[in-house]
Amino acid sequence: MLSFIKGTLVGKSYESPRGAFFLVDVHGMGFEVLSSQRSIQSGPQPGEAAQLFTTLIVREDAMFLVGFNTKEERDLFNILQSASGVGTKVALSLLSALSVSEIAQAVVSNQHGLLTKAKGVGTKLAQKMTLELKDKMMNWRSADFTVGAQPGHASPTRNEAFLEAESVLLSLGYQPDEIVRSFKAIEPELESDASSEAILRESLRWLAQTV
Repeated sequence: MLSFIKGTLVGKSYESPRGAFFLVDVHGMGFEVLSSQRSIQSGPQPGEAAQLFTTLIVREDAMFLVGFNTKEERDLFNILQSASGVGTKVALSLLSALSVSEIAQAVVSNQHGLLTKAKGVGTKLAQKMTLELKDKMMNWRSADFTVGAQPGHASPTRNEAFLEAESVLLSLGYQPDEIVRSFKAIEPELESDASSEAILRESLRWLAQTV
């Protein structure tokens, strides 16, 4: 329901009593869409066309939209909210403080300390998130790295190997989109049981020739 909205950006705010938000004119109707500060910063400017990937939050006392520039951010927001103790405010705080890849890697690698960079996330909550969300995060991230696999048939070991290689590449300074492109390029040539070392070696070779 309300998977995305498209219109003209009327305004945006990095900070307000309600948090950061976009204001989008959709055929004469103004939609206020809560978002992360990162999305606000990288999003369109007032007067430009805007498309936001959204989630409708319905509560007993309120109903509001949360939206982002990319589907990836929206999907991660929904995953974060599935953890106990993580509501809209905390999920947006995480997406404001950290990138999508940083959050995913922190959860998958049990690096809960990284999550505490977000306002409102203490050590106990960060530890709980890594425990509750690791499997969901791995299944979600694996979709980027198993191009040739049939849905539901991706090997957990293979997915973990890609994630380990991603962690090393991020530490070397490569951007998330560059890493994903390299994985998609080399995936057809890899053995089904390729190790993270093999993935890393082939990815670095591809990146050296392309980036």
